[in-house]
Amino acid sequence: MMIGDKQAQKAGDNSQLMQAGTINIYNGIDEKRAREICAETYAVARRDFTAEAYACANERVQQLEDSLLPKMQQIEGALSAFADPSFQLLLASAQRTAAATERDTDYDMLSELLVCRITKGQVRKNRAGISRAVEIIDKIDDDALCALTVVHAVNKVMPLSGSCKSGLKVLADLFEKLIYMELPLGTDWIDHLDILDTVRINFANSFKKIADFYPARLSGYSAAGIRIDSENHKNALSILSEAGLYSSFLVPNELLDGYVKLPIARKEEIKNLTITQNFVVNGNLIHQENRVNEKEIEALEAVWNLYNTDAEVKKVAVSAFMDEWDSYPSLKKLHIWWDSLPFAFDITHVGTVLAHTNARRCDKTMPELPLST
Repeated sequence: MMIGDKQAQKAGDNSQLMQAGTINIYNGIDEKRAREICAETYAVARRDFTAEAYACANERVQQLEDSLLPKMQQIEGALSAFADPSFQLLLASAQRTAAATERDTDYDMLSELLVCRITKGQVRKNRAGISRAVEIIDKIDDDALCALTVVHAVNKVMPLSGSCKSGLKVLADLFEKLIYMELPLGTDWIDHLDILDTVRINFANSFKKIADFYPARLSGYSAAGIRIDSENHKNALSILSEAGLYSSFLVPNELLDGYVKLPIARKEEIKNLTITQNFVVNGNLIHQENRVNEKEIEALEAVWNLYNTDAEVKKVAVSAFMDEWDSYPSLKKLHIWWDSLPFAFDITHVGTVLAHTNARRCDKTMPELPLST
């Protein structure tokens, strides 16, 4: 899952590298009928409550509805889901959970899960995960949910920007929102998540330390690159020229003086890049986007392969990357906490649904949940 700072990746005097996403659109019915269906499904759900519990339950379920409807209206045609029997059953389940919880954030979480059911519920695996997540919202501890969300983000979220400093700033801003409380220590919170089927503990393994994990994952940020005026630098310029690419595709290493590199976070992203060329036609600026072709991909990968591989130089580059990482308070906090985790665990489908829903609650710019297709 890629996140970005909406900043173009410069790739030449008259061109730039960038990546794009997609938007899903759905169809639906009107708000008045949707509210009536909410009332009808709740009329069934509240039969389990005594008269003494009605007032409290009504207030909580109303909070869920007030959180849900505005979100539904923002998605074209989403209200049509209220005519779907399976969605009505999930809505009734969400209303029961809302009635049972006193935590204000749970109503927002439940509404996010219902929206997720609309956008990602075509696949049965997704439905199962979302349904189970709705059932356990009121049972998961605050700090355990926060920690689960952070672990999910570490595993799934990467910055788009080809600039190391810009990319780390994006991550820092994200984790500042996701680490909204003191993260738990010890093992109790992991056991709690395991009981709720949101994680599967792996006592035999441990997570890689931050200083090993992120430099490898964001290898374009932590690489030294190519020393300026070296033989490899001359070769790189020749490779770019032969492929019809500008020499300015190589940019100064922000963390290591005297080196240049491609403005790309990971080598794997090269094949996904597009080149936007700018032309002036009759006084008007025209933008033309083209996906990199095979020749350009081969050239950029060949340039990447010229990066300095000397062990000492790589060590200096990684150290500079980690110094930059720890310069952001939220990333340093993540660094310390992550390295203290006692053992590894895998996040289940249910845990993924919960964690990503909570992440979107904290940061509305997060992409939609990339569930099964």
